[in-house]
Amino acid sequence: MQENYDVELLTDQGQTRGVGFEIEYAGVPLWRAARIVQGLFGGNVEERSKAEWYVVETSLGSFRLEIDAEPVKKLVSGIDRGSDATADGFERLLRKTADAAGDVVASISEKIAPLEIIAPPVPIEKIEELDKLREALFYENAKDTQASLHHAFGLHINPDAISLKSENILKHIQAFALLYPMLKNEHNVDFSRRITLFIEPYSTEYLNHIMADGYAPTQEQLICDYHRFNKSRNKALDMLPLFSELDKELVRELYGADEKINARPTYHYRLPNCEVSNGDWSLMKEWQRWLLIERLASNDEELSRLRDEWREQPTVFTERMRVAGTPKADKLASAGGA
Repeated sequence: MQENYDVELLTDQGQTRGVGFEIEYAGVPLWRAARIVQGLFGGNVEERSKAEWYVVETSLGSFRLEIDAEPVKKLVSGIDRGSDATADGFERLLRKTADAAGDVVASISEKIAPLEIIAPPVPIEKIEELDKLREALFYENAKDTQASLHHAFGLHINPDAISLKSENILKHIQAFALLYPMLKNEHNVDFSRRITLFIEPYSTEYLNHIMADGYAPTQEQLICDYHRFNKSRNKALDMLPLFSELDKELVRELYGADEKINARPTYHYRLPNCEVSNGDWSLMKEWQRWLLIERLASNDEELSRLRDEWREQPTVFTERMRVAGTPKADKLASAGGA
């Protein structure tokens, strides 16, 4: 990794940067996946409900495993809470019935909703160690986004922001937006995911706004402008976790109390497929593609040049980036940083 990419291992505050991964998949029950995590990294398995398991105190931190459907989690959790009676007779019968109902709901849901493993943030140098989990899922015959048309499974990458300064965050948003047509090809985004609303690109109107000469927003303006053009969190680069970390009250005021937003000082990159059934696929490969964004964001000269090109001929620029493919990626990866 290091010989091909200059990676910022520390934030601008001198703290070690971590990166989290969320793996959506099917075919391996949550209880079994939890045991796999335990076998790889140690720790203790905890069943919080039929739809939510944890592996805590592992060598890497705490893993959460769940059915990635909020209504199912709430339903199963309600069933489990109702099964806590300890009395004899009829109440014990009710508890067994509730347990069975939870099993049925979870079993059915696992067939129609993605399962998800949310790994703890790990230092960048330990991504390859976390890749052991991806390998183990492959040997367990886990199903990925290519197994079925309704399996629009993704890999979400949550890298710690190098800097929380508005200027630096804006550069990352601009770099992603410029590279999006190329990245979609680099990740080979599956058709089932292209037709969903979960990984939408930024609109041309938003790009016009953020690429304009002289655009240098304050933190509040950056967040408000993002909301003005992006009413949903379902973006290929979802900024709401990071913005919520910066100003939770403002983000809640703009997006409402019901929107699921977990505040954290990370970008939420949702574009990659999950391809656990492909033995050649890896977390590391997808991480290296994310680094193209960091690389461009750190290169002021190249970022400015590409912004100018986009402003002059946005349609031509987008098409050129779309067909550029790996050669363009290689050029950006080897370009000097600012």
